[in-house]
Amino acid sequence: MPVTVLKISHLEQLNSEVFAVLSTIFSRLKIEHLIKQIGITVL
Repeated sequence: MPVTVLKISHLEQLNSEVFAVLSTIFSRLKIEHLIKQIGITVL
């Protein structure tokens, strides 16, 4: 495998991992926002 192909593959994997983390963070923020809008307080 050429080095450039290996680098691109690694970057794509890293990109998908970063996207997964960001998706998780945004989902949590949305849930927290909805909870605050409803007026439920979490202890």
